[in-house]
Amino acid sequence: MSNSLVRFSHVSKRFRLGETHDSLRDLFSYGLNRLVGRHNGCARASTFWAVDDVDFEVTGDKPLGIIGPNGAGKSTVLKLLAGILRADKGSVEVRGRLAALIEIGAGFHGDLTGRENIFLNGAILGMSRAEIRSKLDAIVAFAGLERFLDMPVKRYSSGMYARLGFSIAAHVDPDILLVDEVLSVGDAVFRLRCAQRMRELVEGGTTLIFVTHNLDQMQSICPRAIVLSEGRCVFDGTSREAVGHYFSAMSRAYVSRPGDVQAGDVGENDAVELLGLRILNEAGEEVVWARAVEPLRAESRFRLHRPIERLVVELNMRSSSSENLLSVNSGRDGVTLNGTIGEHTVTLAMDDIPVCSGQYFWNVRIWDADRGTAELDTPFRFPLVIDDEGRATGIFCVDHEWSFGVSEAASPSYATSSKVLSCADLPSR
Repeated sequence: MSNSLVRFSHVSKRFRLGETHDSLRDLFSYGLNRLVGRHNGCARASTFWAVDDVDFEVTGDKPLGIIGPNGAGKSTVLKLLAGILRADKGSVEVRGRLAALIEIGAGFHGDLTGRENIFLNGAILGMSRAEIRSKLDAIVAFAGLERFLDMPVKRYSSGMYARLGFSIAAHVDPDILLVDEVLSVGDAVFRLRCAQRMRELVEGGTTLIFVTHNLDQMQSICPRAIVLSEGRCVFDGTSREAVGHYFSAMSRAYVSRPGDVQAGDVGENDAVELLGLRILNEAGEEVVWARAVEPLRAESRFRLHRPIERLVVELNMRSSSSENLLSVNSGRDGVTLNGTIGEHTVTLAMDDIPVCSGQYFWNVRIWDADRGTAELDTPFRFPLVIDDEGRATGIFCVDHEWSFGVSEAASPSYATSSKVLSCADLPSR
């Protein structure tokens, strides 16, 4: 395995559909039916490969992110690494102490208290009782559950489960830490603390494998990522390139969906019917993902059922938290259209959209300038995902530069010097 701690060698895992054996009684009944020839042939034939010939390795100083759409096989990969599942093909090699946070409440006993579950979970992860006792205060403090330590965990919320589970796993001092999307149920402050703790573990030599839909967080921690789709690894490279590959694939899948789900919005007085809003890239392709620095066009198609002599088109963009970030109104720009009965297309060209990474939603408003009435006002439901390529955090991502100078008064023995740094010169996250 050379110097790698994890080796996932051409691994495949198959599942059968329609066969669930949740108890020994179900398994016995299924086996008896097979013996007498009454098994369900359709269920036997209905199989799928949740993981199909996936191959990668991870060393201690290279944390790995795993991203992909729901059902891509991400959690199955982690369960194979953790030994919860056994591969049908290929081999999984893991060297060192492993801690996993894969499912909320996994390894917890609902009738035991938080304190008792810390000792139980710690023992499962290979810690001695003395080691658990020495780290008990740190585990509880990190989870922030001091008041609820002696309460049965079946009364914990999903967020409390995740906080306690991550805190235990992160204090095992593991050689390998597997983290699934369960952290998403925690609050924003706890997620930041988890990210910081993961960085500390990586700096200390822990091999981290991180499955998440929080792509910004993944990029800030993992320099490398793989993209899974339908059980196969479709990309393996830098996390920035992986995010671009993932969004491009999701964009193609979205715009190739059957039917025009964007049509059908009609104004209150039925004067205007929206036929669609498309975001187009520089090549004229419809996208739902774009880079912040990329030129885009927003193309609105609508049908007028009565003439509007001075028609105004307005496009607005909000973040997922409903903050109104952008409003472009043709009337404010001195542009009105002669709206005759029939179909029309209006295109808004933008050199860039200087916002930070995230999911945004657009809406369309159409005004009658003479009446001062909004003839159409759609919901904010036209999606666009922006990727700022890790350039900034916050809301806006603006072009900028830094200057540095040494004044003569502060350093009389040195000549005054200055340097201008553009944002392109700065190291990436």
